[in-house]
Amino acid sequence: MSLQAVANQFVELCNQGRNFDVMHTMYDPDIVSVEGDGTETRGKAAVIQKSERWAADHTIHGETVRGPYFNGLEEFAVHITFDVTRNAGGQRKTLEEVAIYTVKGDKITWERFFYSGSWGAS
Repeated sequence: MSLQAVANQFVELCNQGRNFDVMHTMYDPDIVSVEGDGTETRGKAAVIQKSERWAADHTIHGETVRGPYFNGLEEFAVHITFDVTRNAGGQRKTLEEVAIYTVKGDKITWERFFYSGSWGAS
């Protein structure tokens, strides 16, 4: 599968709210996830667990993924907007991020997140 095909499938599934399908089927077993604060999570199971914890802490009212935008033969980026309420405080807000993904052998091997403000801590 080409980089463009992987990236387009990624965007399509995320826009359908199928983010965990993306993780289970498109992530490499040794994926590395780097948050905006530099924190790294290694391994598919750990990355999925990190995302499950975040999703459990928030009510997600909507998500829009724009892109993909390409760089070279192995990378694509997307712009993601979430409409969420943090369960602990009840504050609803719009969160934005840019995510960059590295693809090798038809699997996503790296993901890096860049946040608007301090939303990674929300």
